[in-house]
Amino acid sequence: MKSNCAIFDFDSTLVSIETLDFLIAKNQAADEIEKITQAAMNGKMTFADSLRTRFANINLTKFEIEELKSEICNYLTEGFAEGFNQLRDEFDFYIISGGFLEIIYPAADKLGIARENCFANNFTYDGDKIIGFEQKNILAQNGGKPKIVEQILAKKSYTKIFMVGDGYTDLEVAKANSKVTFCGFGAHAARESVIKESENFFYNVRDLISFLKT
Repeated sequence: MKSNCAIFDFDSTLVSIETLDFLIAKNQAADEIEKITQAAMNGKMTFADSLRTRFANINLTKFEIEELKSEICNYLTEGFAEGFNQLRDEFDFYIISGGFLEIIYPAADKLGIARENCFANNFTYDGDKIIGFEQKNILAQNGGKPKIVEQILAKKSYTKIFMVGDGYTDLEVAKANSKVTFCGFGAHAARESVIKESENFFYNVRDLISFLKT
């Protein structure tokens, strides 16, 4: 077993886009969706409320999901693939996201992150139409990320544990568990509420990987 672990958010961290917003914006006003996302990521709206609000009037099908699955690796943040290779001997990697597993898996495969180490939400369908998300999923609820980290650490013991992300829900992981070192990541979205409470904040992959290696 590896001695350390690095847990990553997905949207605006491992990839440059907010995947759900990217999908919904094809059918709705992008500005309104962006406002909802920003409110949640800055800690001004609960994640569960933001998810429900964004899903309230969507019109998405399996076609859009399959299309983004085939394209998602085009949005991978430059430098992570190489950076992970520098850490792989000593680190286990995880993804914990409020996004959706269907979209995350192709990117995780590309980055060499085991699918069983990916935790996210699931769409619900009526035929080919997306009608919502599994509301019983821990990550569809408030405080979901700290709970998943708690489950991981109950099964494995690590010397160093890092949580990397751009949003307030990522910062909450370290607030809930003193063993976790939070690394704010602002290459795509530098949120003032997160910067203000972060001892470690990085604007590029190179500096983040250097910190994880120390």
